[in-house]
Amino acid sequence: MMTTAVKAIYEDGVFKPEEPVQLEERTEVEVLIPTPAPAGHDPTGWKAMREFIGLAGENAGSGKASEDHDALIYRR
Repeated sequence: MMTTAVKAIYEDGVFKPEEPVQLEERTEVEVLIPTPAPAGHDPTGWKAMREFIGLAGENAGSGKASEDHDALIYRR
């Protein structure tokens, strides 16, 4: 199976291609609709990592962070 990207406008309940497509009439197609990521979405994980690193705070490098890692990670 081959995939072709086609830009279209949704109007009156119908997807209308912006440019002609080479398909026979009544050819069944699958339409994938990209949706914007929710606010605060962190696909790389860097935001979460910065928060995790910040949990150690004043204990970073003191050895205390490793002693109390459960409390720091799970905020007990």
